[in-house]
Formats: sequence, C-alpha cells, structure tokens
Amino acid sequence: MGALEHAKTMSREDVLKKIAALEIQESGIHAGPLTAHFDAALAENVEEGTDLAAVAALNNADTDQVLLEVLKNDPEKIFEGLAIEAYALGTEKMVLYVPEAETALAESLADTAAKYQAEVKAEFLNIRENKGNALLHIVTCADLADAFSDAYTPGVYVSVNGVEVKKVAADTKIADLADTEGAKALLLGYRLHQPEDAQLTVAEAGIANGVVRVLTEKDCIVAETEKKLTASRKQSCGKCVFCREGLIQLQYMQKETAEGRGKMEFLDLTKEIGEAMCCSTPCSMGQVSAEIALTATELFGKEYEAHIKKKNCPAGVCASFVNIYIDPKLCSGCEECVDVCPKDCIEGKAKYIHMIDDFDCTKCGKCMEVCPEDAIVQTTGKVPKLPNRLTKVGKFRKH
Repeated sequence: MGALEHAKTMSREDVLKKIAALEIQESGIHAGPLTAHFDAALAENVEEGTDLAAVAALNNADTDQVLLEVLKNDPEKIFEGLAIEAYALGTEKMVLYVPEAETALAESLADTAAKYQAEVKAEFLNIRENKGNALLHIVTCADLADAFSDAYTPGVYVSVNGVEVKKVAADTKIADLADTEGAKALLLGYRLHQPEDAQLTVAEAGIANGVVRVLTEKDCIVAETEKKLTASRKQSCGKCVFCREGLIQLQYMQKETAEGRGKMEFLDLTKEIGEAMCCSTPCSMGQVSAEIALTATELFGKEYEAHIKKKNCPAGVCASFVNIYIDPKLCSGCEECVDVCPKDCIEGKAKYIHMIDDFDCTKCGKCMEVCPEDAIVQTTGKVPKLPNRLTKVGKFRKH
C-alpha cells in the first residue's frame, strides 16, 4: 500500500495526530512543528476567504537549489507527500512550484502530476498571490510520504561541498560531515561561520537550504559574498522595494570592494541595509538573502579591510589586485600565449620576450595554462622590472 493510500484509510484528524506524534517539522527557512504550520495556514485561509490550495516549493531565497535533488530523485514521493498534505487539510487543489529555469524538469513531471491531479509551475512563488494557501517545503513533502510508508526518520538534508544530498541526524556535527582542516570559513545554509563552528550540529547551524561548504585560504570572502548576492538579484522577482533596492546596494558594495573601490563605511551600511531587509520583506528572498553579507562583514572584517585599505585580496582571487606578467628570464618566445589570449593583449614574436598589455588584460589566466616554461606569473605583490619593447630571448638585462 502506498503512502497516500495508507493516509486515506485514516480520518483527517488521525492523519494530523500521526504527524504530530512523529514530530514532523516543516523544512527550510520557516522551520517548526508541521501541525502548527498547518494551523497557521488554515487560520490565514479563513481570514483571506479564498479556496485553499496545498502548495509545495523550495524557499524563494534558495539560489543553490541543492534540495531540488530530493524531487528529481523521487518525484512520486514528493507528489504523494503533497497529496497527503491536501488530504489532511481538506482540499483537492495542489500546486508544485519548481525554479523558473527548470522548465525541462516541469515538463518531465507532467505525467506524475496528472496522476495526482496536481499542477506544476516553473516560476517564482508569488507570496502575495498565494496568501491563504498552505505552503510546504518540497523536503517536507518527502517526509510526509515517508511517514505514511512507515519509513520516516527525523533529520536534515544536506549537501557537503556540492556533492550528493543526503539526510543526516539533526545532532550530527558539521565536523563529522566535512573535512574542515585548513578552513578559513564555513558556509552553513545562508550564513558564514568561523571554522570553530564546525562543532555545531546541523540543527544548531540552521541549514535551511542544505548547503554545507568549506572555504579555504584560496577563497575570497568578498568575492563569494558578491557571487551569492548576484545570484539572489537574478532570482528575486524585484517587486518589493526593500528586497530589490537592498540587494542592489549590497551587491554593488561587494563588487566595488572586490574591484578596489571599496570604502570602510560600506561595512556599517551593509549592516544597516541588511538588517532592514530581514524584517521588512514578505518572502524568504528578502528575509535571508542579506545574511551572507551581514555575516561576511561581521566575522571577516579584516578581509574587507585588506581589500579597502591595503588594496590586496588575501586569497589572490579578485582580479583588480592581481598582476600578471611574463618573466623575461624564463620566456622562450614560443608564441603559445599570444595565440590563446582572447583580448590580443600579448605582444610578441618568435624568439622574442613577450609582453602583456596591462590595460587590456582581463587576467583570465589562459596564457598561464599554455606556457610551457611557466614563465607567466600571477602575483599580488610588486612586479619586477620588465622589458618595455620587444627584446630577443636572453638579451634582457635589468638596470
């Protein structure tokens, strides 16, 4: 007997009692007892006076989308869980949202959705349009299906450094999941942490999106934060002023800092804007997308100071602080770098020491990859004396 069939042998009240007895939690950002989550949804529905729909989706703020694998790995289970939710709440209307870019996934789910008489939408979940509906995280649907298959075990779904998503016990320590030796920072959910927080359990860390990632000295906190904020800007619907304008400002300040134009006042401004976003927006995008910037500036202020005051990226990642040059002692004049440069900014000919035009160089590193002599050097320090005109190999002398 399938999970849904099993649930339907019970009354709605008994279904809810079993959910409460198993202490099933709503997953994601709005974590808490699932029965309390249902009660709140029903109360809102009465207030709104709309037809109740059971809705499943990832949190809007989830730009990593690693938990989408739970749906991809077992679509039937997710639809069963969604149908159990609908049955428990006394509605037949069901909608599953997948990220806007996942049109192929939405199409692949069409037959399964039809089997359960559910609708699939590949779009951003509009909180205002869904006011009065019962919103459930996709992972919670999986838990519901397991509960009525007598296969439920409490836990948290996580993906460590982008690999396979797995469910682990809530009291599992981060240190038991990831090798944190040499870690500079930990990205746990939407927040950055210090390496010593590896002693936190997955429950204590509040990993709402499944992300556990170890950042090392080769990772730039500023660049990583800017990357996350850019992803949030792309995914945001842009309809809420605090979210839209806040993300624009936060991402701008990270970008300026990474490109050598940062200001120390950006740190205080990040705190002001980020905290305002967290309490002034109706959906998870605005509520948590600023946390990466808030924790980055709070915990790793020295790295920001290095970018702003010392004009140096400690990780050697930010191109504005990196210099690439050709070592005249090692260059053999083979022209390999000239051929691969996408900007044609390397001057040289056979048997002559090649030179890089700093003005046009994007520091993409392709020249470094092909140089057989390892003559192309990347540094955050001073560049040595170099030829200012084409010079035969072996003839350059420093003066």
